[in-house]
Amino acid sequence: MKRIIFFFVVILGLFTAQSCKKDEVADVKGCTDAEAENYDPLANVAGDCTYARDKFIGTYKGTLTCPGGLALLSGQTTFTIDEDITGGKNDVTVLITTNTGLVVPVKGVCAGSKLSIDQVLKGLTIDLLGSPVVVDITVKGEVTYTEASKTLAGNLALNTKGVVIPIDLSDTCPITGVKQ
Repeated sequence: MKRIIFFFVVILGLFTAQSCKKDEVADVKGCTDAEAENYDPLANVAGDCTYARDKFIGTYKGTLTCPGGLALLSGQTTFTIDEDITGGKNDVTVLITTNTGLVVPVKGVCAGSKLSIDQVLKGLTIDLLGSPVVVDITVKGEVTYTEASKTLAGNLALNTKGVVIPIDLSDTCPITGVKQ
C-alpha cells in the first residue's frame, strides 16, 4: 500500500511539474520596428530593418524647371538626400542646389517610393538679377523614386515672398534626377 501511495505521489508530482513548465517560443529573427518596410510582426529576435528613406539617400543630378515666375531658378540641379537625424526613421533632409547658386535645404518624409516635402524656409537670401533679396520660401510637393532606373521625378510648388521688398512669386516646378 505504501508503494502505491508513493507511486501515486511521484506521478502526481510529475504531472504538476509538467503543467507548470512554460511553453517554449521559437526564435524568429526579423525586423521588429513597425516603421520599417520589412517589419515582421512575428519576429521576437531583432534583425536588420529597411526603411523607406534608405532607397532615397544619395546624390542626384537633374533639372528643376520652373516655367513661370521663378524661371530664373531653372536649370541643372543637384539634389542631395540624407538622413534627417532630428526626425523619424523615414525623415530626410534634401539639399537642392541649382546652377544659379541657390541652395535650398528642406525636410521630407519618405513612404514607400514617395518623398513628400512641405516646409517654409524663412529669411533665405536669393540672388535676383544680381541683387541679394531676403525671402521666405514655401516648398511643397512630392517626388517618386523609381528603383529600376534610379530616378526621381515629381513636382515642387514654390512660393517666394519678399521680406523687405514686396515680391510674391509662385511656380510649380517639375524636377527630375538620376542617382549618381
